[in-house]
Amino acid sequence: LPTGLGKTSVVAVWLTALLTHPDKVPRRLVYVVNRRTVVDQTTAEVVRIRERLNAAPVLAAKLSALCAIPADSPLALSTLRGQLADNREWCSDPARPAVIVGTVDMIGSGLLFSRYTCGFKTRPHHAALLGQDALLVHDEAHLEPAFQKLLDSIVAEQKRCGESRPLRVMKLSATSRNGGEAENTADILRLTAEDEANE
Repeated sequence: LPTGLGKTSVVAVWLTALLTHPDKVPRRLVYVVNRRTVVDQTTAEVVRIRERLNAAPVLAAKLSALCAIPADSPLALSTLRGQLADNREWCSDPARPAVIVGTVDMIGSGLLFSRYTCGFKTRPHHAALLGQDALLVHDEAHLEPAFQKLLDSIVAEQKRCGESRPLRVMKLSATSRNGGEAENTADILRLTAEDEANE
């Protein structure tokens, strides 16, 4: 979808789906993009969503019921990028719904059991939370094909092993890559001619 049409709305869609189908929707949404400014913009959008959620007691109670440990907000929000301290909200309660927004290097190193901002004892914990029971949204995927291949290989291995709550990956891009890789065009959401004609 073209830039500016609200790809970050996937966070609100995921949250709505989690509230209505908590048994079918991954507990964590991991939003990955390779630009720090987009990480910060996405974090600000999730802060607004969380404020609205906290102002809706019925919805907040539904989300709180999913948590194992009571928290001020039933939706954890953490930003993982260089030069910004991780508030650790996302990893204190594995049952708590969470949005983790981060850069490719922070999320990628976490998935590979080598996150460089934490000690060796917590690296497996972070890898498990990022790679299990999570929907990973890879924004601007055309800019990071190697990271996308890593995600595809993790998904394939989990499928081969029959994981019960595997990682799910959603590739977002305003630009499709031409050449090399063949994409299943049936899985691509695009603007139609009717959309383009509609003011």
